[in-house]
This record gives sequence, C-alpha cells and structure tokens, in this order.
Amino acid sequence: MDQLPADSERALPPGWVSVRVDQVGEVRLGRQRSPDQESGAYMTRYVRAANITPAGMNISNLLEMNFTPAEREAFGLKPGDVLLTEASGSASQVGRASIWRGEVEPCCFQNTVIRFRPHLTTSEYALVVFRHYAAAGVFAGVARGVGIQHLGGSRFAEILYPLPPLAEQKRITEVVDVRLANIREAEARLRSALGHLKEQVREILAAAAAGELVPQSPQAAEPDRAHASSRSRQISLFENEAVSAQKVLGLGGTVPEGWRWCRVEQAGQVTLGRQRAPKHERGHNMRPYLRVANVYEDRIDTSDVLHMNFEPEEVAIYELRDGDVLLNEGQSPELVGRPAIYRGEVPGACFQNTLIRFRSGDEIEPEYALFVFRHYMHSGVFRKIARWSTNIAHLGLERFRSLPFPIPPRGEQRRIVAEARRRLEAAASQMLAIEASLARVPEFERELLAAAVAGDLVPQDPGDEPASELFRRLGPPRKTEATLPQSSLRADIMSKRRPRPTQQAEPTPDLAAVLQKHGGSLPMPELFAQAGYNRDLPEHVELFYLALRKALGKTIRLTGESAENAELEANAA
Repeated sequence: MDQLPADSERALPPGWVSVRVDQVGEVRLGRQRSPDQESGAYMTRYVRAANITPAGMNISNLLEMNFTPAEREAFGLKPGDVLLTEASGSASQVGRASIWRGEVEPCCFQNTVIRFRPHLTTSEYALVVFRHYAAAGVFAGVARGVGIQHLGGSRFAEILYPLPPLAEQKRITEVVDVRLANIREAEARLRSALGHLKEQVREILAAAAAGELVPQSPQAAEPDRAHASSRSRQISLFENEAVSAQKVLGLGGTVPEGWRWCRVEQAGQVTLGRQRAPKHERGHNMRPYLRVANVYEDRIDTSDVLHMNFEPEEVAIYELRDGDVLLNEGQSPELVGRPAIYRGEVPGACFQNTLIRFRSGDEIEPEYALFVFRHYMHSGVFRKIARWSTNIAHLGLERFRSLPFPIPPRGEQRRIVAEARRRLEAAASQMLAIEASLARVPEFERELLAAAVAGDLVPQDPGDEPASELFRRLGPPRKTEATLPQSSLRADIMSKRRPRPTQQAEPTPDLAAVLQKHGGSLPMPELFAQAGYNRDLPEHVELFYLALRKALGKTIRLTGESAENAELEANAA
C-alpha cells in the first residue's frame, strides 16, 4: 500500500526506487512482558518506548526481564538497529525513532518497540526517512487505536520507502547532520536569549519592589504629614514583625528612605473566593466566575469562563472590581501565587476559592501591588510559604496575609509602575519575536527531512550504483531465525488468527479477569496482549478499546498517568 506523503508521490530521482520498508531491512516487534518473565536465569536489560526520546536513546532507566539464549538471539539489539516507538498516547509521537549504538550489551527490546535492522540502507538514512514520516504524519495516518495509538509491525513493514543509491544515502545524511546541527545551534541560541530576557524580567520586578528602579524624590522621602500620626500606631504594631519576616524570606534588610514595611493584610483587603459545590450549579442568580484557569501572569484569560449561582449577599462579598489583583491559591510550586489584575474583562464576575483577591488600600496603587506579587512569584517567596499536597502547592490565605509588603510613597509607586511597564513591554516584545522564531524550528526540520527523502538535498551522481541494481544484487533481508517458546511467539501466532467479527457470538474476554490472573494490574499494552488481541489487526484494536471503555470505572480503574504505559488495575470485589 502507498503510504508516502503527497509531496513524495512525484517521480523519484534517477537511480532511486520505491520499495516496502520490510524490503530494505528486517522488521520485528519486541517481546511482550509478562509476570512469569520477571525472574529467571537469563535476566537481561531491555528497551521500551520510554527509552526512545527525540534527543536519542535514554538508557538511564532500562528495566530487566528474563530472555532465554534463543530469545536473546531473536530480540537482541545490534549497533545500527533503528528502534521506533510502536505505541503512544499521542498520534504525533508514534514512530519516534533512534539508532541503537550498542550502549548496553546484551540488550533486548519490548513489544512497545519496533526494531528495524537495515539491509539495503544505512541506519542514518533510515533514521532520516522515519523522522520524516513521523513529522509529516505518515505514521499517525496508519496508526490504529483509541486512547493509545499503535503503529503495528505489519503496517509499518508495508509503508513505502524511497531508496536512493547507497552512495547518495551517505551524502544525504552528511548534509542532514550538518544542517540539523545548525538548526540545533540556532535553537540553543534562541533559548539562551529567551532565558536572558526572562532573567531580565525577574530583575526588573525585583528592582521595582526594592526601590532600585527609579531614583527617590527628596519630596517623596518626606511622609505625608496628614496621615503620619494616624499611621504611626499601625506601623509600630507590624514594622518589627514584617522586617524580621522579610529577612527570613530573603527580601533584603532595608528599604529606601521614605518607604516602610507592613503586612499584606495592612496594604489591602485579602479575600479567598467562594467554594464551588453542586448546589451552586443552578439558581436564580447565575454569575460568571473566575478560577485558576483564567488567571495567568499579568493576564486574564476569558476564553473559558464558567458560571455558578451567587446569592445577592454573596455577590456583595465576591464580586470583582476593576483593579482587584487575583492570585492563584493552588498551583504547581513554581507558579503558585501567579497574579493578574482584573480590569473588568468579564462584567459582574465573581471568583472561586482557587483564587485569592487583593484589593488595594488607599496607600497602594494596584499596578504596584501586582509588580510586588509578580516579584514574589519569580523570586520564590510564594513557593517558600506554600504548603504542598502531591504536586499542587497552596499559597494559604493566612500565610499570604502575613507576608511583608514594601510601601513606597504613592507618587513613587506611580513612577515605578510607569518605568517597570516600559521595560517589561520592551522585554515582552523581544520574547514574542524569539518565541515566533522558536515556533518555526519544527517547520525547518520538516522541510529539511522532506527535501532529503525527495532527492532535493544533494545532486544525483550518474556514477552511483542505482538502487534497483543494489536491490537485485543483495536481495531481500533475511529474517532472524531462532527457536522460540510459544509465549515469545504470541504476536506471530495471533497475526495468523482471523479477527473475531464484532457480531460473533464468542464473548469478549473479561479484562478484569485477565488483570486478576496477572496479579491485579498491568500496563495497558500488556493487558492488550494478555487478553489475546493482536495489535496488527484493526478489528482487534477496536474490540479491545470498546471492551476497555465498558469496563473503566466499573470493574477496572486507571491508576497511572503515562499515556504510553497507562497502568490498569482490577477493582476490588
């Protein structure tokens, strides 16, 4: 079957031929994992899909299972083998490829991996072709499955392969290597520049909160006498405590003349949002409300605003006003406390208890408060006071209220805001340009790989031995022969079985019973095999996922988060 992308269906260059993948190299699916192979006399490390990364082979976490000498012969890896991910939760990641360089000896491979052993082609050129197929969506187009996409050994073997003369293959890969290295270097420089700009943003925010962004005005250093006496008692209550706290948090020991420290709760009103509950999902006073998903750094995202019922007395508490600063109360540790100013983007909106609202007092400019809180997020202050549950950090209403807050004179706050905005906007403009260039890197790679497999990257040499002559001279690849036990040949045996028709009276295997038989839990690819399905038959793939959908949440539960090797477990009776 013709699986070449449309731009490669044109006439091939002189000396090239189009053949099947399994005509230019041996294709084999790995050995499936099962509990009875977790121990034995021939424990051997093996490669699985997780070891094949876009950057190459990652052998830091190779697992072991028992491979007999005959199985090592059949499933052993040799330098130059090209390994591809057979399954992935993302169609775009199916067929991710890398070359095995003999990093570990001996080493075998699991059935989540396809091994391509070159015969009429070089390993390096095969890698170029397979990377092109992954990037161009060819592998995604032939993959089958719901939830987890399977490339399938037989479907992979039938894909057409553009085969140049052997000498030209080497010239192509030499040019690809050089140009890919140039792309990688350019990408690294762009990322470095982006990192410098992000550091510059952190420095601007730190300077804004420390009084180092704009010069102090002599007039500003003199406190407003009309408010000095009314503030003096309040300052004395919190000044020593705040200074002590800010030293612990690494905020520096002093502030400029005319500034003072206080607690966040003294700088403004701090409120936690209203909890969401089923009883609030309907009512006579439905209101839009903001949650963590809407509050990004210095930006409110209104693309997905939800509604719930707020009674009039609750609206009085939770309705947002222009200038309110909203902070993520629960987030990943590095983003906890992420703040933005509400500027009336969603009229009449309230807020959920996943957010904390800071409403500035009379002495505080909301924009200045935003910069202080952004500094606290970037400098790790929020992370230091947060409490973690699993991978979510909670800022905590009382901990946030007690944080020290630096207060400059009101006029200086305005000057700080203006200068910080000017510098931050300049940095943001540069970051946008760099991010746009980084977004084009995959496109450059796709264009390079497409040109390589279309014969447009290097000139053809009439003196090269044509690929057709190479094909006739060397013939098809020889299959690795070995006498294997029936358990190792399950995939080969299953491929010869006729698929069960959807309407056949034979019942679908009880997936929960299969799990119980194998210790109560299995990764999804292993349950697929142990239940007797053949991943190379689309009918089997569809039947398996239909059965799985019916069982999930009833007799089976999902316990893992990895899409490629999601762990399934039988529910306790």
